[in-house]
This record gives sequence, structure tokens and C-alpha cells, in this order.
Amino acid sequence: MKSLAYGIFFALTALSAVAQKQDSILFFNKGNITETVFDVEEILVRPTCACVGECSCGMTAEDNYSENRFSCTDAILAKNGRIELMKRGNFAFEPVMNGMASDRLNLTIDGMKIFGACTDKMDPVTSYVEPNNMKSVSVQHGSTGSMFGSSLGGSINMETNGATINPNKPISGEVGVGFQSAALGANALFSLNYSRARWAIRANGVYRRFQNYRAGGGAEVQFTQFEKWNGAISAKYMPTDKDVIRFDFIMDEGYNIGYAALPMDVLFAKAKIYGLTYQHYPSQTWFEKFETKVYANTVTHSMDDTKRPNVVMHMDMPGWTKTFGGYADGRLKFGKHKLTVRLDGYHTNARAEMTMYPNNEAPMFMLTWPDVDKLDFGLYVQDDIQFNIKRSLSFSGRLEYLNTNVIDDFGVQQAAVFNQDVSKADHRLLKTASVSYTEILGKGFSGWFTAGYAERSPSITEQYAFYIFNAYDGYDYVGFNDVKTEKAVQGDLGFKYDGKRFQARATGFYYHIYDYILGGIDSTLDAMTIGARGVKVSRNLEWAYMTGGNLELSYSPLKILTLSNTSSYTYGNTFEGDPLPLVPPFKNVSGIKWSHQKGFVQLECESAANQPRTNPEFGEMKTPAYALLNLRASYFFNFGQKRLTLNGGIENLLDHNYRTHLDWGGIPRPGINGYLNVSFTF
Repeated sequence: MKSLAYGIFFALTALSAVAQKQDSILFFNKGNITETVFDVEEILVRPTCACVGECSCGMTAEDNYSENRFSCTDAILAKNGRIELMKRGNFAFEPVMNGMASDRLNLTIDGMKIFGACTDKMDPVTSYVEPNNMKSVSVQHGSTGSMFGSSLGGSINMETNGATINPNKPISGEVGVGFQSAALGANALFSLNYSRARWAIRANGVYRRFQNYRAGGGAEVQFTQFEKWNGAISAKYMPTDKDVIRFDFIMDEGYNIGYAALPMDVLFAKAKIYGLTYQHYPSQTWFEKFETKVYANTVTHSMDDTKRPNVVMHMDMPGWTKTFGGYADGRLKFGKHKLTVRLDGYHTNARAEMTMYPNNEAPMFMLTWPDVDKLDFGLYVQDDIQFNIKRSLSFSGRLEYLNTNVIDDFGVQQAAVFNQDVSKADHRLLKTASVSYTEILGKGFSGWFTAGYAERSPSITEQYAFYIFNAYDGYDYVGFNDVKTEKAVQGDLGFKYDGKRFQARATGFYYHIYDYILGGIDSTLDAMTIGARGVKVSRNLEWAYMTGGNLELSYSPLKILTLSNTSSYTYGNTFEGDPLPLVPPFKNVSGIKWSHQKGFVQLECESAANQPRTNPEFGEMKTPAYALLNLRASYFFNFGQKRLTLNGGIENLLDHNYRTHLDWGGIPRPGINGYLNVSFTF
């Protein structure tokens, strides 16, 4: 079975090549050539539509729309060639871009800052928005992603649909149900848009319930169940043809969420997200747009060990974040220059507790996050210069002031145990700058490069953690208040060919990171968690580097047939020559797709090389290579302006038992999984 999968993989690779439309659209006229924006309505599970620009393979947006609305947001993000997913259970995977996890990324929804409330990263921001409420995902790499805040790895901004004003179609919407076999999972969704001449309102919702899934070979993986629902309401009003007022509300609640790779599950994870936006489109030709937004959100998270067997000591571990902020964004045009100026700011409070209940003793309480306040103000400027139809240049920069305070006296006293004084505010001035150049080199050929400098402040865990247990390496983690700001010099180089039948895109990147933050063993401290290997304290390495690239190719010998292939690789080392932890190995996805006017059939092979480069200090295990076969199909029926769409398939067709290198605890991923989705749009 395994040899057959590898054989088909190499056959597909030899025949095909790649680049999927959904994650390789470059907007040269926008100046920032490293930005990729993919429309959720035009994405299928990769590799599918390989067209760049106007779709010519016969796939329709309606087909892609139906498939993705039943996916999780994690699956949508995985379609980008430079994004991997870190898995701790079967819910809320943490995005990793260019080998960097969420602490080094900006994750936003409609430009709003949101922070997870779990010290173990069980609730990344991506878990609080659903694909049936997503319009597009904007991915920017490295220093070019600083519009939404300072970061090293880049930014991922998920834009929601919002209400649609269309008086010609007062009522529109969608209902659908789906089922998948590996976890006996059920999905249900709906959306409804009501429009008048000047205003509209949209409501949508998703419900998901999954049991424990079965890995390859049929073994049940305990503590991988979850249940959640997500609802959103959006209202839009146009008092004039040049003014738009929009209100958005998202509510997301998850329950009984298993995390097989961790010692605790999640009792509940809840978020409430509010946003009010005003847009103005002036009459002046030099002033293109003005936008301002105010927002607020709360996240509540509670870990739970009551359903785990042989628990030595029961613990309660709730966490909270509360954030409010806003921004003002102006876009101007002067000759060859397009100027974007953005002022933003936010305030967030984060607090996490742990109460331990030892047998026959009084409960013990501590703050794992000691009630931390962060106040942030930033100024972002971008100048896009279009010299001519072939050449463009973009400069961008950000200056950000961050003030951090521990406001709970108990938290101050806890840090004093380690001779750390956190009673005084921590002030940091973060700087980011980048330059991007792109040129059309010939018929169908274009190239670009980006160079930049970026800084990022330490996370709350890196700076203030108090005995947070890391199940991956088995150590308790303690923060260090005076840990230095991380700094990185970054470069990005790419080439693209866009022909009638063949498309190709190759990119390479390099990050040289100074004062890299990583936990180091402190043998003078005793662990608090029963069975922990010791204690690690945040420290700065002199430097580290991350490099890699990806290649995307696509060939359509016939209008109805597309061969595609995407390959990616990342490599990282510390200044001492040790591998950086949790760096994915070489990965490849190949596909053959036959398209029809009303549907498609696709066979794909996903494979990854083994990963022998591990860091034993962080508990990493070598990961064996794997290869999977997936079969997907879709067909729709038209009833006037209404449509019934069926899509389904079989994933891991050969029931291979495997895991990726970023999967914690050696927990295998699902085995053979059949799924069927039915949706009706009107």
C-alpha cells in the first residue's frame, strides 16, 4: 500500500507541476509584491484550480465556495504554500508560517487585534472565525506584514464577508449539511443576506460536532472530540454613495474539546468580537479612501482534566483576554505614488490562573499570567511607486510604542521569587522597514525581491509566565521580564511565469534573527508540575536563522485537465549550529484534476520527507516520511437562480498511519476518511 502511494506520487510529480491560484495571486499594481490574497470562494482543498488570474480550467467559484464552507479555517490557511499547522488535538491548529509560530506572526480578523486566552495556545485567533463568514485571507511575509502590527514572520488577516447591499436581490443565502466518517463528524451551516437600496443585514452560523477520530489502521485516538458553534451578524448602511457604515459581531463557543497531545482538555473556549467601521470615498482624485474602525473583543478559555484517567492532582486553569482598539487609515494618490498612512492602537488585558487541589491539603493558587496590561500605539506608512507598466517599487515602515504593566500585586510577588522586579512598566519602541521591487521581465515572466528589518516584543508567556507546563518537551516555563526585543533582517526573492497552459512560481526567503527568544534550562529551579523534567526560563540566543522556499507549477494540456504540484522546504539553525525546534521538513502536494462545466474529479498525493533534524532539548522526535492519496469530486444542479451542490471524497485513501513533524506528542492524524457535503444556495 505504502509503495503504491509513493509510486503514484512520483508519477504525478513527473507529469505535473503546480501553483495554485488560491495562494499565488500577486498584486503588482498594489506595490507590495510579497502580499498574497486568496479568495475563500475560489479555494478548494489543494492542489486544485491552478489558474493564475482569470480561471481557465473550468472550475467555478460556486464549486469552490461549497467545498470550503464545510472546511475549518485551518484547512483554508493550509492552502498557502508557506503555511503549516501545528496540531495538539483535532481542533484549533496553530498556524506556522516560514517556520515561525503564532508568537512571531500577526493574526487578525478584519484588521482587529485579538489575543487567545490559553497559556498552552489551544485557542489561536484563527479558531474564532469560520470559512462560511470569510471573504478572503491576506498573507504578507516578514517585514512587509507590519500594517497590522510589529512581527517577524508576517501577517495573516482574515476578512469577513459582511452584509451585501444588492437591491436587485433582496434575499440570498445558503444552507448546508456535511458528514465525515473518521470522527463521525457532522457539520451544519447557514447564511442569509437581506438587502434594501441603502442598507443590508447578513446572518450566518456554523455548528460542528466530532467524536474521537480513528487513525490509519483503525485505532481510535482518544481525546480528539470537539463541539462548537459560531454565529455572526453584519449590518451595512450607505447614507450616501460615498459613505459606508458597517457593524459586525461574531460569537464563537466551543465545548468538550479534546487535546490528545496535552495532559488537559478544554471545558470551553468562548469569544465575542465587535467591530464598527466607517468608510469614506472622497470626490478628489488624489484621496482614494478613508477608513476608521473601533473594536472590542473578549476571549474566555478554561482547561479541564476531569475526564482524564489517573489524574494525580486535579487543576482548574481558566484564562481571559479583553481587548479594545481602533485605527484610522487614509489612502492617497500623487502621480506615480500611492500613499497609505495608518494610525492604530489597542489596549489588552490578559490573565490566567491555576488552582491545584492536592489530596487532603488546602488548594494552591497562582497566576500563570499575572494580570498583564498592554497599551500599544503604531504608525504605519507605505509608498507604492508605479514607474511604468513593468516596474514598481514599494517602501513601508512602522514605528510602534508598547507599554506593558503587571497590575496585580500577587503577580508582582510571584516574580520576586525569581529575583525579578515586574512592578515597573516595560517600555519598548519597535521599528520595522521594508523595500520591495517588482519587474515584468518579458512575456509572462516577472520577478521581485523584498528586503527588510523587523522587531517584535516578547509574548506574555515569554516575559511573564509562571510555571506554565509545556507538554511537548516536559518542562515548566518561567518568563523573564528583561528578555530583549527580537530583531530580524529578512529577504524574499521570487519569479513567476504565467502562460496560457503553464504557470510557475518560485520563492525563496531568509531570516537572520538577532536575540532569538528561546527557553533555556535553569538547573537552579525546581519544577512545580508533577513529573516535569525541570524548568526553562526565557533567554535570548545571540542569533538564529531560518531559510527556505517553495515551488508551484501547473500545466493544463487540455482545458478540462490540470496537472499541479507544490513543493516547500524550511531549514533553521541556532548560532551554535543546533536545529531550531519544530521546523517542518520538505513537503510536496501533486494533483490531477478533471473539470466539467458542472463539477470536477481530482486525485491528489500529499507527501513529506522524514525529518531527522531535531532538537533533543525540546523533546523533538524524528518524523518518518509519509505519502497519502486523496480523491475529491463535486457536482451541482441549477434550478433557475438557485443551486444544489454535492461535494465529497475520500481522504487518506490507503488508510496510512502517519503524523507530520509539527504534530505534538507523536499523535497520528486521521486514517481513511470519507466525507459528503450538500449545500443549497438561493
